[in-house]
Amino acid sequence: MVAFPSQLLLSSKHHKERNLQPLFEPIGVELIVPKDFDTDAFGTFCGEIPRKEGPKLTVKEKCLAGMAHTQTRQGLASEGSFGPHPSIPFLTINEEFLIYIDLDQDFEIYGHSISLDVCHQHLTHHANDQLESFLDRIEFGAQGLVFKNVLNNETIDKGITDRRRLIDLMKKHPEWLLETDLRAHFNPKRQKNIEQAGRDLIERMNRLCPQCKHPDFSVSSYSGLLNCSWCGNPTKSYAYLEFECKKCAHRLKEKRQDISEEDPQYCQHCNP
Repeated sequence: MVAFPSQLLLSSKHHKERNLQPLFEPIGVELIVPKDFDTDAFGTFCGEIPRKEGPKLTVKEKCLAGMAHTQTRQGLASEGSFGPHPSIPFLTINEEFLIYIDLDQDFEIYGHSISLDVCHQHLTHHANDQLESFLDRIEFGAQGLVFKNVLNNETIDKGITDRRRLIDLMKKHPEWLLETDLRAHFNPKRQKNIEQAGRDLIERMNRLCPQCKHPDFSVSSYSGLLNCSWCGNPTKSYAYLEFECKKCAHRLKEKRQDISEEDPQYCQHCNP
């Protein structure tokens, strides 16, 4: 494995070290969070500051900015997004990126995770009778809320986890919109997905190129087609994983280990 430094900068404002430190501690890494670096400058979920780029590019910009701010040569940063599932539009996914940049060794590695287990919901004053079931469903208290003016979508308060505080806001602003807070420290389901991205990053650091020992010798593409176990015709499922080193371009092709034939339910001949 290519070793991380014993102390590693994590450019975060929303306490992501609580989720990531338990993953890095067993490999002897202490995550250091700068107290005076505002990651909200790269965009906010509430929309006060729009994010100009997608999460993968934003997380790199955030990491490099944090490293420049603290004058460090290695760093971590995390960035997430919520949006429609690419093939099932009515489902929402949470996509998380975690990046490690090492300027001395001249490489960057992304950890990545996607989850359908999200808490991304809203409720307006028109459905006030559903408030209690809404709060129970989102596990209010652990999950925070954003309180908005429904007329202009202005954010009045966020990070709300206390019922008394919520009720007081409703009395002051009768035409309200509640949204689940998507920031990491107020969204437990997102925290789990950030942890998964952290595991993915550490695993990628362990995957060394057999030729040059560079980390992140990962799957770059898929090829071949698995045959149907019933009719023997090729299906649309891939048969091989193709690995490529990002430094020396060494390539390796491996057969899938999980299955050797595809189930007939996924065969366009047997189950068109």
